[in-house]
Amino acid sequence: MAAPRYTDLEKLALAHGGYFDRADAQAHGVGDVALRRGLAKGRYERIYPGVYRLAIAPTSPHDELFLAWVWSNYRAVISHESALALYGLSDLLPSHVHLSVPLDFRRASGPFRTHRVREPLPDRDRAVYEGLPVTTAARSIVDAAAEGADPEQIDKAIAQSISRGLATSEQILATARRPHYLGRRVALPVVERVLDRAAA
Repeated sequence: MAAPRYTDLEKLALAHGGYFDRADAQAHGVGDVALRRGLAKGRYERIYPGVYRLAIAPTSPHDELFLAWVWSNYRAVISHESALALYGLSDLLPSHVHLSVPLDFRRASGPFRTHRVREPLPDRDRAVYEGLPVTTAARSIVDAAAEGADPEQIDKAIAQSISRGLATSEQILATARRPHYLGRRVALPVVERVLDRAAA
């Protein structure tokens, strides 16, 4: 293994809310022995198996979201109500972090709500917001509606996303109408009612 690059690992962690995983450490030449030494010295904290936090890192406003993303080995995207909360859309306060993950994702040691997507999430449904991978506002609204979120909050999220330029009514409706979208049966009537009222 290459010589440990502790400073580079710390920079990476600080960009991720203070978190890093075992693969990050190994990629920076910090092996398991060095990790255990860092834990013993209080340099790192072990949060979940294979997930660590830099002890000196300040707490991020999006701490739970960064932790969930790193816990997923960077395979997840913040989604559903958690994505709406990140964007500041609606007044929804999710009790768990919602993550959209690939079908073959199997990790189950964290207290996060995972939603498996049948096919890889297309680029048109992905964004980066506040340094985090997240579903677009349109996809987040439709996903939350499909999961049974309060229709009044979906109404508010749609209005706010349009007024802030995060999505258009056409984008939201097109997302809900996709023929292979699993949540279409639940989400589409909700979205159509909201947009019909707004247009009246």
